[in-house]
Amino acid sequence: MCGIAGIINPNGTDVSTTLLDMLALIQHRGMDASGIAIYGKGEDTLLRVVLSRSGVHEKLLNLISEYGSVLSEKTSDKNAAVVFSEMRLQMDSACIPALHAAINAVDGLYVHSIGRGMAVYKENGPLTNLTGRHPIGRRIGTHGIGHVRMATESAEDVNAAHPFVSPFFPELSIVHNGQFTNYYNVRRSLESKGAQFKTLNDSEAASHFIAYQMKINGGDLEQALHAALDELDGIFCIIASTPHQIGYVRDRLGIKPLLVFQDGDTTLFGSEQIEFTSLYPEVYAEEVEPGEVKIWNI
Repeated sequence: MCGIAGIINPNGTDVSTTLLDMLALIQHRGMDASGIAIYGKGEDTLLRVVLSRSGVHEKLLNLISEYGSVLSEKTSDKNAAVVFSEMRLQMDSACIPALHAAINAVDGLYVHSIGRGMAVYKENGPLTNLTGRHPIGRRIGTHGIGHVRMATESAEDVNAAHPFVSPFFPELSIVHNGQFTNYYNVRRSLESKGAQFKTLNDSEAASHFIAYQMKINGGDLEQALHAALDELDGIFCIIASTPHQIGYVRDRLGIKPLLVFQDGDTTLFGSEQIEFTSLYPEVYAEEVEPGEVKIWNI
């Protein structure tokens, strides 16, 4: 069991605080990890990357120099076993997928997000670890997604936390509740197309699958989610976001819960009614139909 959340407000709102408040109300659905993806306006490319081996920071800088330059960098405790680095880069946006793939190809480096106007923050353990170890603060944006994780089939590794991204379409992020019964077949197929897997989490396969579909279909999120509905077996709900779209897919059995609530310009997504009470004390959200795919343009 995991919990997922999402918000849209095209006029701009405190996306980070709202998502964290929503996730706090469903913390019981998963204590093993948590994370959020925030989308808004941004001119520079923001890179958030994990360094889990000594000596890889220099390799990271060398890779970046092949595509652009570092404008600024903030890092967590450099003496910790896992170091988080957040860099603002100056580079051609067309080179982002290549840099993303190049970084992920290095053992000990893993991109948590790279793009313009987006940032992914994730951490092991409960939400207090996420907010205590990462300088998220109050982040104004137009939309975002979030997740609390109960680890089942894969390790409690920060890289296995959600949201997931993929070099195939770097500015896409996904959160997922459920399981895929054809994970290994999907993984082998994606690896033959160049996917680099950094975890054993089946949600990573979903992120690569949807991102690959968007890569080959010209960036059509709706078409990619329909492909996921047809090709991914199991019981699942996925919320997926890009800088300009957000949407969901629920499998045809409809066992995993997914709810939607709309009030004026604000749209909320979640696993339980209680999530929405962080903004609306009295609310009745509608359940998404089994096999449903829906997209919002922002």
